[in-house]
Amino acid sequence: MSTNLISSVNDILTCTVGQTVHPIQVSFFRFVVTALSVLPFMLPKGALSFRTKMPALHFWRALMGAFAIGCGAYSVLRFPLLKNTCISFTEPLFFLPLAVIFLREKVDTVRWGCTLLGFLGIVLITYQDFRTFNLWVLVPLLGTLAFAVMDLLAKKMVYEETLTTLLFYFGLGTSLVFLVPALLVWEPLTWKQAALLTGLGVNGNLIQICMFQAFKAADVSGLMPLRYTEFLFTFLGGWLFFSQVPTLSLLAGGVLIIVSACVVTLWERRKERGKR
Repeated sequence: MSTNLISSVNDILTCTVGQTVHPIQVSFFRFVVTALSVLPFMLPKGALSFRTKMPALHFWRALMGAFAIGCGAYSVLRFPLLKNTCISFTEPLFFLPLAVIFLREKVDTVRWGCTLLGFLGIVLITYQDFRTFNLWVLVPLLGTLAFAVMDLLAKKMVYEETLTTLLFYFGLGTSLVFLVPALLVWEPLTWKQAALLTGLGVNGNLIQICMFQAFKAADVSGLMPLRYTEFLFTFLGGWLFFSQVPTLSLLAGGVLIIVSACVVTLWERRKERGKR
């Protein structure tokens, strides 16, 4: 829940600052803040805090993260916040097979069924774009696929690497990916813009911290459907800050998604009680 709320706040900040700052510059500044904000916790411990057992996985996670967040920064400027968030809910469709194949997690019938129900909601939300050949809708979809891969890598790394190491190398790697593109579009920032971008970076770390703690507490495939609660937070944010009113098909799709999330939550609680 905390991850979803912070993610919705970041979408609002990105949409606000993105009106006047290029999405590439927004992403680069966010990544730099992500790396710099953890240095005060690492430097007192010396060189040991920078050691890593998984340099290759850090590289791939940063690459996937740069692509995913870059797509996200662009998408929140092109689509209404709620629609963009709902498109991101396709992540379980990518993640469940990945979790089964690479993490060998066991996914029961209820989880599969609820994920497919969520997919029906996504169909209702995006069919008009595909009907009119608005291929820009593929940008958030591709970003969602990259997020699924990034989360898969994080699940494999969270037990071997420290939290600060994970945050630092993610911020460093993504910053390097966006360095040259950001220099090509760079414009001076106002104090307000810099403050909003700093908030983006700090919140980005908070999202990862919440995510890592969740990964240690449960299977990733079981956590993914719970992301659907972000629908409620984004609905309120889009309405209050940008006067975005959802369409009937968007609401219908959202209802299917929320129902699937509720069923999964009740099912997981029932299973936990059965183990006690």
